[in-house]
Amino acid sequence: MKLSLRTRLLGAIVGAVVLIFLSSLIAARTVLARDLYELGSTEVASQASAFGGYVTARKDQIRLLVAQEAGSETVRGALQSHDLARLRGELSQTAGTSGLSFLTVTDVNGRVIARARSSAGGALANDPLVSRALSGETVNTVALLSPSLLQGEGLALQVGHQGRGLALVAAAPISDEQLRTIGVIYGGVLLNHEYDLVDQATRAIGGASAVLDGDTVVSSSIQAPDGTRVVDVAVPDADAVIRSGQPYVGADSEGGTLYLARIDAILDDQNHVVGATWYGVPMTQITDITKHTTQTLVLWGLLAMILVLALAIPIVQALSKTLVEQSRKVREAAKELGVLIVGSEVSGDHVAATRQAVERSGALIDQVSKKPDAPAEIGELKNLNAEVESDVTVIETLATEMSNRMQQAVDRVAELNDVAAGLNEIVTGESGS
Repeated sequence: MKLSLRTRLLGAIVGAVVLIFLSSLIAARTVLARDLYELGSTEVASQASAFGGYVTARKDQIRLLVAQEAGSETVRGALQSHDLARLRGELSQTAGTSGLSFLTVTDVNGRVIARARSSAGGALANDPLVSRALSGETVNTVALLSPSLLQGEGLALQVGHQGRGLALVAAAPISDEQLRTIGVIYGGVLLNHEYDLVDQATRAIGGASAVLDGDTVVSSSIQAPDGTRVVDVAVPDADAVIRSGQPYVGADSEGGTLYLARIDAILDDQNHVVGATWYGVPMTQITDITKHTTQTLVLWGLLAMILVLALAIPIVQALSKTLVEQSRKVREAAKELGVLIVGSEVSGDHVAATRQAVERSGALIDQVSKKPDAPAEIGELKNLNAEVESDVTVIETLATEMSNRMQQAVDRVAELNDVAAGLNEIVTGESGS
């Protein structure tokens, strides 16, 4: 059994709708995912710049604090009078209230006079920042602190096994009344395992933030699945940023979460790369939008398909019904034409029988006319029979022509029957008369 026209039309309509819908869905999903990724990359770049602004703002704040302390009468007086207790108290108070990890004062030779959080001595004359400050320059930068400096400031445990530390630092000269440099005040915030900066950025701009020393995270607001911070782990993509100084934007998996991240190099005031900032937003923020939009498109697509079928089914039904009715009419017309053909064949037989009768009557008239006692009217009867025979000849000719026409009609009837059968088979899917 073949499929009916109704089934094939509905199948074609459903197939076309499904094909168009799936093509549109795939195209929409692909374009949406690409556009969202590009939009996300732009947004991440903007937010990463904002996070970099937090780092810069905190660095400038440290510079201001250190510069203020360098000009403080208390610090100057305590340094000149060598009042170490007073100097330590001032440094400790300033460091505590401003959140500095360390704050140290040296004399004009770079020898440590007092520290805010440690009583260790030592010399910082060889430290490049202290050396520049002793020359009268106020320094404000991001720096990698040596293990010895961290040890002296009591910060070695904060950096753990890494040895060195990444810090926001400032150093300023301390001058006497004659503007002669009599020492240096040097302070900053060690970023290793210090989370105030990254937490502030996360609260303000969202996402997750991190600071890297090389390719290693030293501070972050990235959370692992168990709720702990992701720290002291390597970020492979950061290595190229540290080497080239060029930013990286792309997917990065941290703490079991896939992020769309941007990594930017941190430069010191001499334009040397000393670290990197990392900022990212979970890729689920992009994939969730894509998933939600896809689900919405699927829902509306299904509704559209139902609507199309609701409209198409009655139309197809009406079309099929019309074709079936036309097929029926063709069959009936073929039957009527067949009856006429049979009738014409019968009429042709009658003409032949009439001719035979006329010929016999003519023969009898000839026999009677030869007898001596033939009536006088026999000649007139003979003429009349001849006229009838002539008329029969004409009728026979017409019958022959009619027969030829009927044969053509027979061929047309056969064609009509074939057309009707084919139309019925197309519409209903069933063959037969």
